[in-house]
Amino acid sequence: MIAVNSLSGGKTSSYIAMHYPADYEIFALVHSTDPLTKPKDKGLQKRVSNKVGFDFIGSLEADETLKVLFDLEQSIGREIIWVAGKSFDKVITDSKAIPNKMWRFCTTEMKMVPIFEWWLQNIGEKVSMRIGFRLDEFQRAEKFTTTMKYRRSQKLTGQKRYEWDEIEWRVGEFPLIDDRITIKDIVKYWSDSSIQFPNSSNCVGCFWKSEYELRQNWDDYPNKMKWFSNQEKKMNNTFRTGITFEEILKTPKQAEMFFGGGSCQSEGYCTD
Repeated sequence: MIAVNSLSGGKTSSYIAMHYPADYEIFALVHSTDPLTKPKDKGLQKRVSNKVGFDFIGSLEADETLKVLFDLEQSIGREIIWVAGKSFDKVITDSKAIPNKMWRFCTTEMKMVPIFEWWLQNIGEKVSMRIGFRLDEFQRAEKFTTTMKYRRSQKLTGQKRYEWDEIEWRVGEFPLIDDRITIKDIVKYWSDSSIQFPNSSNCVGCFWKSEYELRQNWDDYPNKMKWFSNQEKKMNNTFRTGITFEEILKTPKQAEMFFGGGSCQSEGYCTD
């Protein structure tokens, strides 16, 4: 069976790429059309554009995450395929909503769908997909889905009607759970590496992150966090229950924090 490593640019999935070579290494980019999100490094903007095949403007993931993918590709000596679906801006506009813990459509739209569509166009047979779930988050493996509901349209009597196919396209493989690898092992492995990982994996304003981490991200990634705040105002809703991103900015910072375990931990879909 063809093996695919699903990468995020975080320490855990990068560990998988280093230790468990696959037939394909793939990364799904969360991108935006808002200039607020553009990287400071114009060279990075051009390199990402070349990878995804369109004029990349910016990302809601840390710029360091994007740099990690290029450095990791050199380290493993294999190509990392970049895919991208709708921009985060369009996902919100089309859904007429912003994602939250009750309606977690962001990962499905911007991570799972573009990877599935790449699979559909390039492989088309069931694959073994390796996911960065560690031993300390083994419960997440139980929620792993092997099927994808894929929408196709039909025109009937002049009207467009959508029908859905459910395709079983992958089986889960969790080598870090099998080999009893924990976050401590991951951190130790990368401690002497020249690859510079971001403090905050995945989208910097992910609603699964703690308020303390989001507050720190206001200092580290102010423009990207401003984007999240702007979406709340535009949609008159919040990513987190009971608090806005503007209110998070006004909260006290925590003196010491541990970053790098992934934003979602046992509850969400994205991985480190």
